[in-house]
Parts: sequence; structure tokens; C-alpha cells
Amino acid sequence: MKKWETAVLFVLFLCLFPVMAYADRAPSIVLDGTAIHQKAGATAENTGKTVMVPIRIVSENLGYDVKWDQAAQTVHVQRGTNSIEMTAGKDAALVNGNVVNLDAPPLIKQGTTLVPLRFIGEGMGLRVGWDNGTKTVSLFSIPPVVDQEPGSDSEAKPTPVGLTELQSVNYSGDRLILTTNGTISPKVSSISGPERIIVDLPNTTFAQTFLQGQSANSDGSGSIAVQDSSLVSKIRYATFSQSPSTVRVVLDLTQSASAKWSLGENNVLLIDLTPSTNDTSGTKPALPEKEGKKVVVIDPGHGGRQSGAVSVTGAYEKDFNLAVGLKVKTILEQNADIQVVTTRQDDSELSLQQRVDIAKLNQADLFVSIHGNNFTTALPNGIETLYTRKDSESLALILHKHVLPVTGLKDRGVKVASLHVTRETVMPAVLLELGFLSNPTDEALMLTESYQDQCAQAIVDGIKEYLSL
Repeated sequence: MKKWETAVLFVLFLCLFPVMAYADRAPSIVLDGTAIHQKAGATAENTGKTVMVPIRIVSENLGYDVKWDQAAQTVHVQRGTNSIEMTAGKDAALVNGNVVNLDAPPLIKQGTTLVPLRFIGEGMGLRVGWDNGTKTVSLFSIPPVVDQEPGSDSEAKPTPVGLTELQSVNYSGDRLILTTNGTISPKVSSISGPERIIVDLPNTTFAQTFLQGQSANSDGSGSIAVQDSSLVSKIRYATFSQSPSTVRVVLDLTQSASAKWSLGENNVLLIDLTPSTNDTSGTKPALPEKEGKKVVVIDPGHGGRQSGAVSVTGAYEKDFNLAVGLKVKTILEQNADIQVVTTRQDDSELSLQQRVDIAKLNQADLFVSIHGNNFTTALPNGIETLYTRKDSESLALILHKHVLPVTGLKDRGVKVASLHVTRETVMPAVLLELGFLSNPTDEALMLTESYQDQCAQAIVDGIKEYLSL
């Protein structure tokens, strides 16, 4: 009997030993599959309620500049136009000038600032994860896909019949030069606050050579900084509409200007700019060609390598989001007063900022992001609606009011959350969580056609009520 007891104790010791080893080990940080070296004595730590991560090493590995203000106990993080500012002991931070609440205030430990892991993800557009068993922080930057893998479906996509292709965008001598491979009938207009020239190209798409060469992003969107012009500071371009396929080019101006267009040889479109004067007899700037329509951006979350949550039966959240998003698009397009823009219509991969840029470039009146929820256990369930800025609260309340009853699921409420797509947009923006894919009951409903149809119709009804249509 004694030998049997000894054997049992030995087996239990072997089972417990790995757990004990992990418990004694400082948490590790893995960024895009590579472990990051941490300063001794100031590593990531789990406080029991919040996982805290050293901001400097993460930021610097992502190309951010980090500065510490000793007197103010404030850390400044900057990359390009993106900025983050946090102060020790304060439970709010500034992200691009916007106040964002933190799960816990930053900690100063041996000269290193530790901040909540979730804020790292939302503030820098990362996917984050925490494995409590191995004490590992996982960070994924997931850059936008530009070069397609050989043999991928997108590489072989044919251009829809009848569409003209935009081949290049150039600017020289106060003239915008757009090269195409077919006939074009542009709509040129201007808008103030700030000053911009808008060039819409109906029945046009991006040429594959443009996507592979000039475009910054796989969906064709991008920008050109203009250095030698007294009129134009930047040129931006993106898909404005899928139905009909329309490319929009925006010139960000340094002063008010008028534009005239003409067609050159070989399908070249020329847009000549002239500084505006106080003479009101000239061409009056026109508003962008919305034709009186409200522009609604529908954002099916995730896509491509970003699967989102994986449901209890192995379904991907990205597919659920897209299915509902396309249903919303189809219903909205039946309303003549609405112009629908979708951030993706297939399994494309977009960064969070690309989704924001699409909404801004299209001067959207509202933005709705569609998602399925997820948790580490099967217990949580229900519907919740998230927003960040005060001007989005009304849209969130109306959408939640319409969506909740048709689902029959638990009401998890309308909540304020610091999410990139609802924080960085400039129009009312809401993210809908249409059930938990990690909950068997929710998932069984969410993967049915009827549930998706009901959610789509409810979303449309909410949008129409908000727009008073």
C-alpha cells in the first residue's frame, strides 16, 4: 500500500511540476512569432485583473518613437501622425488627441512603464492574446497584404466586363494626370473644411499593374505626398462604390482652388487646378457628387488571414461577418436615398486603419462594423453594441433597439469601448456584436440563414430610422 501511495504522489508531482515552473517564470512577450527581450525586473506581469505590458519595448519593436517626461511622469509614443500619451497613475490616455479609458492606470516599475495589454491592442491596432498557462503575451501586427501569394484566387481575378481600368496617378505643375485604358466620364467637384478637390471615375476599377506598383494597399487605396506644389499637399485614392464600381481621387489642398478637366490622347484624364480668387464670377465650388444620397459604410469585420473568432464547431467569424454584411448591403441598395460602401465584399484582408480610411475618403454619414463575439469559456452569450465617441451614442441605441428583439438573445447592453474603427472614424460609428460564437446556443442560431437575414433587416431598419428615411 505504501508503494502505491508513493507512486501516486510521484505522478501528481510530475503533473504539477510544469505548472509550478510556469508560475515562477516571468511572462514572455511574442510579437509576430518572435520573442522580445525584456528588461530584467520590469517584465510583463499579470496583476490578477489586468495583464500589464512594458510599453517601450513593444512600441520600439513596432517602429514607434518613445519619450519619457520624468517631471510629468508621462510617456509619449509617436509614429507618423499616430500618437499615444499616458501618465502614471491616471486611468485614461490620449490616442491621437482622443481620451481613451484604461482598464488600469500605467505602472512605473524600475524605470519602465507598464500599461494594460488590451490598450496595446486597441491603441496600436494589434491583435493581442494572453496564455495564462504558459504566461505568454502574444501580439500580432498583421500588416496589410500587398503582394499576393502565387496561385491565389485574387491574383487571377479578371476585370469585370465593361469597366475602365485606372493605370496610374501622377501630379505635376498643378495638373493631376490619370491614365486609363478606356473611355472615362469624370465627375469633378470641390468641398471646403478642409479644402479638397474630388474626382469620381464611374464604371472604373484599379488595374492589376496599379495594384502591384503604385498602390499602397491591396484594395487599391493609397496616397501620394506632394512636395513641390503650392496648391496640393496630398493625393488620396480608393474605391468609392462597388455598385457601380467607382474610383475616387481626392486632392487635399493648401488653399482654395478650382478645377477643370480635359481628355488628352490615349485615354489620359487631365485635371488642371487654379488658385481661387475673390472674384465670384468664376466657377463655384460644388459639393461632392452624392446626388443627395446618404453614404453608409458597412464593415464586415476581419477577413483574409484574420479569421476572427473560431466557433465551437470550427466556423470562422470572418465568414459570419461577411454573410451578414452582404445581406445588409443588398437590402440598403434597394433604397434610392442611400449610397452603400462596403469595406470588403469577399475574403479580403484589411487593416483597421484601412477600414477607417475608406469611411473617411467616402465622406460617410455613418459607419457600422459587424462582428461575432467570443470568450474563453462557453458561458457568456447575447447581443451588445459598442461605440466610442459621444456623437455615436444615438446610432448605437437605435441599432441595438432594432437588432436585439429579432435575435431573442440576452441583452448585454450598449457600451462605450475604445475600438480603433469606432474611435478613429469621424462620423457616427458603431460595432455590433451579434452573439457569441463561443456559446453553443448563440452559435447554432448565428450560423443559420434565417438569423442572418433577420439581423440584416434589423440593421437596415435601424440605419433608416437614424437617417430619418
